[in-house]
Amino acid sequence: MDAIVIEGLNVNTVIGCFDWERQIEQPLSIDLTLNTSLARVAESDLLADTLNYVEICEITAQTIQQAQPKMLEHAAKLVIDALFTTFSTVESIIMVVRKPAILPQANSVGIRLERHRNDIRARASE
Repeated sequence: MDAIVIEGLNVNTVIGCFDWERQIEQPLSIDLTLNTSLARVAESDLLADTLNYVEICEITAQTIQQAQPKMLEHAAKLVIDALFTTFSTVESIIMVVRKPAILPQANSVGIRLERHRNDIRARASE
């Protein structure tokens, strides 16, 4: 399977469980892998035949900034849902979300979610 990969997307947002975290914006670093066929664009060399990187980044940032989630896991789920809804050719998504400098003894903490369109369809039909 082909993939579009975006690494180190920086998004500033309100995120966290603690009262002090709800009062400030914090940086997130996001890695996305969207598994989709790139055969058509490889032949045509046309933006219309692929997923637009800018749009992927805008959807990701806007989704998180509007939601102001408490948990990284919830932020990732919202983004994955939005990307599946927007891009029907995406078969699976791997998303890593890191919160840098939140713990003094670590460069960052984070989570990794992997979701497949077929799994989401199966759950929706249950």
